[in-house]
Amino acid sequence: MAKIERSTVIGTSWQNVDAIALDGHRIAEWFSGVEISEPDSVYPQVGGKVKLLYKAGPMSFDLIQTVLEYTPGSYILFKIEGGMIKGTSRWSHAPQGSGTRLTNLLNYETQGGGLGAIADKLLLERMNTDQMEKSLANLKALVEG
Repeated sequence: MAKIERSTVIGTSWQNVDAIALDGHRIAEWFSGVEISEPDSVYPQVGGKVKLLYKAGPMSFDLIQTVLEYTPGSYILFKIEGGMIKGTSRWSHAPQGSGTRLTNLLNYETQGGGLGAIADKLLLERMNTDQMEKSLANLKALVEG
């Protein structure tokens, strides 16, 4: 299982971060690679889902992100399914100065057995890391306005 973790500090409260980050209709505004996001009526509460159209390079994937755990002000844990990967994504908050440290931890495995593992090492891990870093920077810029 691959693991990628990145953080950024956003110069505002966790409430202001979550107002944008957990708005299922706004995910495509900041999450790099997401072109369309369609939340259900429960999202972002536990059991809620958001359908995502995710583009990575020349390929597009339908993903479903389901909320497994949610503690406001602390963290939210998603199950991710679809495309070439399945796994979890954990977004956590921690106070830092007058702002919020936001950390994303992605644990995933690729589909396709040995060929999937090779593709992950050669391409997907780098693309996922780049997308995560861009997403954090985009969210920071959007929240800080």
